[in-house]
Amino acid sequence: MQEYKWLPPQKGRKPLWEGMMVEKISLENGLTLEVWNYSRRLAGDRWLVGLLIQIGVEPDKSDFSKEEYYQAFLEKTDGKVYYRYRKERTFIPEEEVSKIFNTMKENFLKAALPYLSHPDFKERLIAQEVALFERQVDWENRIRQHDEEEEERERNWDREYI
Repeated sequence: MQEYKWLPPQKGRKPLWEGMMVEKISLENGLTLEVWNYSRRLAGDRWLVGLLIQIGVEPDKSDFSKEEYYQAFLEKTDGKVYYRYRKERTFIPEEEVSKIFNTMKENFLKAALPYLSHPDFKERLIAQEVALFERQVDWENRIRQHDEEEEERERNWDREYI
């Protein structure tokens, strides 16, 4: 079973618990960075403090190696690729939640803003995520083809030997 990772609400997906966008930052390269707080009470006065930083970018059809990949991308996603950074701390006393969240956010922004603001960031993100998506589609197609061939062999075996 895969570990649950909180994500903001999107088309066709609702998170298991509420989160809130607490800040939008316009970057020098024209992108928008979103800061999400998905902290929640765990037990008693203990909390999970959750920070999600994301930048969404819409790739063009020309970013894909084939039209079929682009169509599959539009069908399976909300039309964006994402840079996401997630940081969590668990069993934090309730009175420290705000301080811990702000420290995590400020430490990230101090370290990563120059990287995320780079003029080539968008193109690099798209290239990386599109290549990953295309490999995923190819893998899914190979698995589907293998399963279909296996089913065909089983049907033929049943006809020949039974």
